[in-house]
Amino acid sequence: MLLNDLLTSSIFLNAEVIAGRDGLLTRDVSSINIMDAPDIVTFLKQGDLLLTNGYILKDRQENLTEFIIGMHSKGCAGLAIKTKRFAISIPQEVLEEADRLRFPIIELSMIETTLGELFQQSISLILENKTHELHYALTIHKQFSDMIMQGNGLERIVDKLADLLAAPVLLFNRKHQVSASSHHFDSVHMEQLPVIAAKALAELSGPLSAMSLCFPPILTSQHRQAELFPIQTYRHDGCLLAFIPTYPPSSLSSLALEQAAHVIGLEMTKKQAVKERSRRYKNEFFSDLIEGYIATEQEALHRGSKYGLQADAASLLIVARPDQPPSQGQRMLETVMEERLSADRDALYEILKAEFLGLDVTFVMFTKNDGFGVLVKQPSACWNEVLFVKQLERAAERMYESDQISFSFGIGNPFNNVLDIGMSYKEAQKALQAGYQLKKQRFVQSYQTMDVSRLLRMLPQEELRLFYDEVFKALFNKEENDQNELLRTLRAFYDHHCQIIDTAKALFVHRNTVIYRLEKCEKLTGRRLKDPLESLRFRMAFAIEPMLKTLPL
Repeated sequence: MLLNDLLTSSIFLNAEVIAGRDGLLTRDVSSINIMDAPDIVTFLKQGDLLLTNGYILKDRQENLTEFIIGMHSKGCAGLAIKTKRFAISIPQEVLEEADRLRFPIIELSMIETTLGELFQQSISLILENKTHELHYALTIHKQFSDMIMQGNGLERIVDKLADLLAAPVLLFNRKHQVSASSHHFDSVHMEQLPVIAAKALAELSGPLSAMSLCFPPILTSQHRQAELFPIQTYRHDGCLLAFIPTYPPSSLSSLALEQAAHVIGLEMTKKQAVKERSRRYKNEFFSDLIEGYIATEQEALHRGSKYGLQADAASLLIVARPDQPPSQGQRMLETVMEERLSADRDALYEILKAEFLGLDVTFVMFTKNDGFGVLVKQPSACWNEVLFVKQLERAAERMYESDQISFSFGIGNPFNNVLDIGMSYKEAQKALQAGYQLKKQRFVQSYQTMDVSRLLRMLPQEELRLFYDEVFKALFNKEENDQNELLRTLRAFYDHHCQIIDTAKALFVHRNTVIYRLEKCEKLTGRRLKDPLESLRFRMAFAIEPMLKTLPL
C-alpha cells in the first residue's frame, strides 16, 4: 500500500512528516522493519518502512545523510523515527537531502504507542490491504474472463476497463496501431489523442514495460498523463494505454489495468493458436500439392476449395523471400527460441499479405521452407503482367522503407490446372535464384516469359494425356525394358539434333545400336523420325511428359 495511505490510518494520527513529503504518494510499503543494528541498511529491502527509536543513530548523527541515501538506494519506503527518545537532532542538510530524494522522514515522538504495537498494527493494515487488492484482482479478472467466454470482443473489454478506471483507454497492437478504443474516442475532440499516443509509443526503444507517460499539452490537461501496460504474449502483441488523470494511479486502478492486460493477452494467444493451426493446415496442403503428393485434380480442387482453387482457372505462383538470411548467431538463437522465430515469420507474413491486399488481385498465401508462396488468380481479360511486375517492385520498396524488410519475388509461368502448381513453384524458385546470382536485392524476376511449356499448360491435361498416349502408343505395347530403351534413345536422338554419333556418345553405345533402335521406332510407329512434322510431334510429346507425372495412369 502507499505510504500516504498507511499514514492516514488512526495509528499514525499524531505522526508528522518532516521531510520528503513528495514521496508519500509514490512509495509503496510492503513490509515493516524495527531492527536496531549499526549495519541495518544492509538488511533492508525495497518497500521496507523502518521504525526506530533512534538508538542506531544516536552515536553517529554525522552519518545520517549517508544513512538516508543508503535507504533510498535500496528503494525503502521511508524512515519513521522517535527523535526525542535519545535526543537526536536531524540537521537541516539531512532534511534538504531527503526532500531532494523525495524520501519521507516521519517524526513519531508524538505517538505514545510503542514501536512493537505500531509494527503489529501496521502489518495488520498492510495484510488487510493486500487481501482487499487480491480480492479485487480476482473479481476483475473473473469479470473480464466471463466477457471473453461470452464471446465479447476486445472492444467490450476495453470499454469495461475504461468504466472501471473512469478514464479513456486505448489498445495498441505491436505496430502501434489502435486495435480497440473506449467510447470516449467517439468524440471529435479526442480523435487526435490516438495519433499522439501512437507517435509516443513508436519513439520508445526496447521491449515495453509498465510505465507512466506524459504527453505535451496539446490536448486538455486531464489527458496529458497515461499509464502503459504491455500485453505479455510470446509475440509482444502491443499494450494498453489508460489516460488516468491522477498521478500516481491508485493501486486498484493499476490492478484493473494489469488484469485486463492479462486477459487480453490470453485471448490473443488463443486466437493466434487458432490462426496458426489453420495456417499450418493450409501450408501442409500447398506443400503436398507442390511436392506431387496429391494425385488427382479432383482431390486437389476438393481440398483446396476453401482456399479459392477452381478448375481451369488461370493462375500464377509467386515465391517471396527475405533477402537477408539470419546470421549464424541468430540461427543458433532461433533454434533455442522457436516460438520467437515463428512470431517473426508471422510478422513477415502479415506485412507481405498487407501489400498484396493493396494490389487488387485475388490471391492466397502460404509458407514453405524459408519463403512465402502467393498463388494469384490471373484475370482472363485485363491481365497485364508488365504492370503487375512494376506493382510488385513498388511493394518491395514500400516494405523496405516502412519496415526495413528487404523482399524479392520470383514469378513462375501461368497455368490452368492446379496440379501444375509444383512446376510453377520450381520456376519461381529458379527465377529467384537467377536474381540472387546477379547480386540483386528487392527485385522481381519472372521465369522465361514465353516457352512451349507455358503454352502447353494452358491446355486441359486430359487433352495432353491423349496426345502423349497417341504419339507413343506403339512403343507402350512393348515390354517395359524395350519400351524404356527405345524412349531413351528417341529422346537423346532429338536432344542431339538427330545426330547419330552424338546420340551414341550420350547413350554410351555403338552408333549401329542407335541406328537399329531408331529403325525399330520407325517400324513400330510407321513414321519417319527425321520428317520435320514428325520431329515436332515427338518433341512436343516429350515436352508434355513432365506435366503428366502427377496424373494417375
